[in-house]
Amino acid sequence: MSEKKAAVKFTKEQFLKSANFTPVQKDVLSSLLKDDEAYTLDQVQKLIEDFAKRTVN
Repeated sequence: MSEKKAAVKFTKEQFLKSANFTPVQKDVLSSLLKDDEAYTLDQVQKLIEDFAKRTVN
């Protein structure tokens, strides 16, 4: 019998206080993350990557 571990989620505030992100990444997260939601580290890293890859029209 295998157990699935639930991914640990963090709030926007926790990510913004984290030392794992640069000031520029924190600015991006500040605008992309919602105050009342929790996110996994993988979700947040994907948001940052997608934001960096976007094109400006």
